Amino acid sequence: MYRHFLVPVDDSDAGIDTVAHAVALARSVGARITFAYLADSLADAHARRDGERPAGHRFDDCVREMLIVKAEAAARALGVPCESMRVASPAAQLASTASARGCDLVCVASQATAASDVPVLHCVVRRGPAAVRVVAALYRLHRATAGALCERLAHNGLAHFGPAYPDLDSCGLDALRIPRLGSGDACQLSSLLSGRTSVVDAELGELERQHQRGAALFAELERAVTSGAANVGAALNGYAQFVWEYFGRKEGVIVPAAQRYLREDDWRDLEAAFAIGGARVASVTP
Repeated sequence: MYRHFLVPVDDSDAGIDTVAHAVALARSVGARITFAYLADSLADAHARRDGERPAGHRFDDCVREMLIVKAEAAARALGVPCESMRVASPAAQLASTASARGCDLVCVASQATAASDVPVLHCVVRRGPAAVRVVAALYRLHRATAGALCERLAHNGLAHFGPAYPDLDSCGLDALRIPRLGSGDACQLSSLLSGRTSVVDAELGELERQHQRGAALFAELERAVTSGAANVGAALNGYAQFVWEYFGRKEGVIVPAAQRYLREDDWRDLEAAFAIGGARVASVTP
């Protein structure tokens, strides 16, 4: 029986699904996990999107922290012991890392390659067409918000907001809000899940409490920015940590539960409600 997994972490859709798959498997067999951060994963993706990497290594460090926080939050939510480390060159170091850490299983995305004497599990997640579109839209919004938070943190908080930068008002903060699809995915998704199963009732209740906490933290951040308070950096850091943990919990627990218990017609209803194919994909505070 496998007792210790090595799980490379990145912020691709496949990488997010791999964490969720590995955490669920570890829970079922009583294993623990070492998460291996793949250097430059989200940072390079952001650089390709925006043309440059903001604040250099500070942005990289923030991305690394975000990925670790998300993965560990997913593991903690299911009671799986975990630790994290950085792997600068995953393809070359995966085998030696697994051996050095005493791992007996490496979990990778379905399309990934891993040369290792340790057994390798390719984590394949199969979804119906509507589920694919809904989950991909959710991951895109999470990724955009995470990137925006990392940019602000890399630039030493929100020092560029406020009176010294009058062109940046509350619209600049909007990118930091916890995203939602349409007008209320938590409520509708919760309703669908609770209607299909009672297994995740406790987790859905915790998610609702986190929605409320997220709203309170964002309000605190808005007040700090508006008043030019000295604690803006601390407020931003606390909010970012909360958002990353929230994303990790939602991606690692709620999405897999929805995938398991919702039917394809449920996903089509969600897709229609969220207008995935149209322009009504919103980002709002819970």
